Amino acid sequence: FRPMSAQDEPPSRKSKKGRSSHGEEMEEKDKEEEELQFEDPFSDEEDDDEMEEGEEGDMDMEEEDEDDEDGDGHPKQVYVPGRELQEGEELEVDNSTYEMLHRLNVEWPILSFDFMRDGLGQQRTKFPLTCYAVGGTEADNPKNNKLILMRMSQLHRTKHDDAKESDSEESENDEDLDDDAELQHISVKHSGCVNRVRCMPQEPGIVASWSETGKVHIWDLSAPLRQLEAQASPAPNHACEPVHTFGGHADEGYAMDWSPVDAGRLATGDNRAGIYKWVRTPGGGWAVDSEAYQGHTGSIEDLQWSPTELEVFASCSSDKTVRIWDARKKQGSALHIEAAATDVNVLSWNSKVTYLLASGDDSGTFKVWDLRSFAAGTPVASFSWHTKAITSIQWSPDQPSMIAAACADDQVTLWDMSLEKDTEAEAQMQSEGVSVPELPPQLIFIHQGQKDVKELRWHPQCPGVLGSTAGDGINIFKTINSG
Repeated sequence: FRPMSAQDEPPSRKSKKGRSSHGEEMEEKDKEEEELQFEDPFSDEEDDDEMEEGEEGDMDMEEEDEDDEDGDGHPKQVYVPGRELQEGEELEVDNSTYEMLHRLNVEWPILSFDFMRDGLGQQRTKFPLTCYAVGGTEADNPKNNKLILMRMSQLHRTKHDDAKESDSEESENDEDLDDDAELQHISVKHSGCVNRVRCMPQEPGIVASWSETGKVHIWDLSAPLRQLEAQASPAPNHACEPVHTFGGHADEGYAMDWSPVDAGRLATGDNRAGIYKWVRTPGGGWAVDSEAYQGHTGSIEDLQWSPTELEVFASCSSDKTVRIWDARKKQGSALHIEAAATDVNVLSWNSKVTYLLASGDDSGTFKVWDLRSFAAGTPVASFSWHTKAITSIQWSPDQPSMIAAACADDQVTLWDMSLEKDTEAEAQMQSEGVSVPELPPQLIFIHQGQKDVKELRWHPQCPGVLGSTAGDGINIFKTINSG
């Protein structure tokens, strides 16, 4: 990856979770470019180039040098964010640190996406992988926005892409084939920019979307999803209308979450501090409470239903607080604390250790709260590694101690809460004259290369697989230490 210079960074048109800063620029985009495609960093022709006779020895030496040195003969180093790049230095990805890394180019920025559960099995680890997802666009014109259902297949292992030919031959198997990833997609028209999109975990074809128009829509996308699953080349567009639309919010919003306990139970929050609860009716329709939950004094930034309790959810707000609610009571939350000195942007409730809740704020800090001592207002862990607003956070669905965070500083970081500082190892390194990196011991991976990162999601059925969406596209990846 090349480093981003100051002139590369576009001006923000809205808050950290709001519109992408790329929307206006995309109006001048070449209309002939494909809407969605996986990026292929190497052309297929390179694989067919023949080496001229007598040059094999030189080529082997050059490859060996390239493994250990940059183009100027200097040794390669691991880059730690915060260090200024010197003249002539540039960043490049080390594929050996990823089991898999695929990049998806997009026609319009996708501010929000969600993986869709499928029938391909649980705990899938064998490559190539197949994933389904739905995303919502921010187009140049409100009428051009859409929901996009995606089938990403042939997601091969890329760990050995940088290996020498001899090494790659030894490791080559069906999981390591150097084939291009494949993408099929179906689009559904959407009124206005999609602020957030979420799939019902019990029925992935049921999708909720928050629109910039201030309305929340429920979609039944089961039919196009079946087409995507059954057809090799499905029709690119599907005519579909929302099965229910709610216009009772006082303003647009971003907060939205489906209950993992009760199918069809949804909570949505807006920029005017209003939170509404939805339930599915026996006839298959939707009922939204006529009265909003009252308690916050600022915009509702995120919502999370309890992973085990039917009537409990959490919220965070620009009023700096995190609140725990009894869904049966509209006036006032059951518990609340001031969780930061600035806006609290995102929440994640640990599905494995259900008394742990994580929050991320505008200062770049994320905190872990123990709900058994929540009222005390003291987090059990706090991390201030990031330098800008936290835009997304989620506990791993498979590893109870692992959490991922996305930030406006263009980093996606992975953390393992079970790790502690190893003072003996540090002392040994110092005695050997090795410098000890100033990194939190819980920080296990830093993913970079995207600009204006908005959201990340763990795949619910493929352990360790993450997706992150940004102004310049979507990355699907699995690191060597993510599970």
